[in-house]
Amino acid sequence: MSEPTKAPEFIHVDRLLEAPVIYFDAVPTAGFRGPVLSVTLALIVGDMVSKTNTETHMLAVGNLRMTAEAAEQLRGVLGKALLAAQPTPGPSN
Repeated sequence: MSEPTKAPEFIHVDRLLEAPVIYFDAVPTAGFRGPVLSVTLALIVGDMVSKTNTETHMLAVGNLRMTAEAAEQLRGVLGKALLAAQPTPGPSN
């Protein structure tokens, strides 16, 4: 006999829709100092250097600071999101 499915826990977060959306292409640096882990998020942007040429460079868009516990939680959530993003066999719905 299978066990009943547990309903997902809803966590209320104040100002959820007011928080900024941060898009990034790269994580150029990461490190830690004491109990705080640091991660820099960057966007790859192109600049015109002449009428026919562009050069790309990275622009920092965010600096994450977190405890090891928060980093573990972030890793778990990202792992689940990546699993959900994987293609499944068979035709599309």
